[in-house]
Amino acid sequence: MNKKIQTVIIGTSLTEMSDPVVESGLRVARAAGAKVVLVHAFQPRMAYGGDTPYMAEIVLVEALEAERKLAERRLEEQIDRLRIRGEELAGRMVEQGSPHRILIGIAEALDADLLVVGSAESPRLAKMLGSTADRVIRKSLRPVLLVRGPLEIPFRKVLLPVDLSLLSGEAFRRGLALLEPLAAPDAQWEALYVMASEDPGIFAVASPCEMDEEKVTRDVERFVAQNASRSGRPVSAQVVQGEVEAAIRTRGAEWRADLVVLGTHGRGGFERFLLGSVASDVVHRG
Repeated sequence: MNKKIQTVIIGTSLTEMSDPVVESGLRVARAAGAKVVLVHAFQPRMAYGGDTPYMAEIVLVEALEAERKLAERRLEEQIDRLRIRGEELAGRMVEQGSPHRILIGIAEALDADLLVVGSAESPRLAKMLGSTADRVIRKSLRPVLLVRGPLEIPFRKVLLPVDLSLLSGEAFRRGLALLEPLAAPDAQWEALYVMASEDPGIFAVASPCEMDEEKVTRDVERFVAQNASRSGRPVSAQVVQGEVEAAIRTRGAEWRADLVVLGTHGRGGFERFLLGSVASDVVHRG
């Protein structure tokens, strides 16, 4: 449960727009005393042709190799630009393939403790086609840190939406354990439960007419007491009403949370948890 962060995988597009993502992953790794692995995945930009199938194959291989070398050079430039020290790097990888598959595969192969990705550089295109971050969040079995802006370490305010299920408790405990070394001594932790105003949603257990807010508050406080006891950190409980994703975004903004710790499946099962997003809706609109 209290496994220390030792390996952090950071996905990079190699552009200056991805520099804040890499820097955020570095801050986490440095605070945890972990090593980082920088990963860039590329796909062929165009179809390469030739006079014959044999020639086409040669042209394709040569073009892909040229793209790989260009990416490797740009990765080295990013490392120099961000002044990443050699002793901080456990690896640097440029691979051909779908970015989310490459990132998830490398994270599994290296038994990584955290996978860091950035929100889409083109939000409109991501909404149409789905972003790498969205796919990583949906499919990764590793904790994911979604970076939407500058990330300061140590964390001072951490919001933890919960649904009171057993699997939610598992995600809650894992989040506390993972973030413990990265939080300020006086950090504030808040468990948020959303009583859905219309649709029960993925985090609510019943409709408002079936729930008594005082009882729900007691249940949330009991949940927190049971699951936060090992951390030794005081965690406050907050109950609100509204549409789930909107309520989480609103509370995070009003409270100025540094980080939101959420599971991916709510009542259907916290198969994994992630840092920075609850679902595709929050990824794109958060």
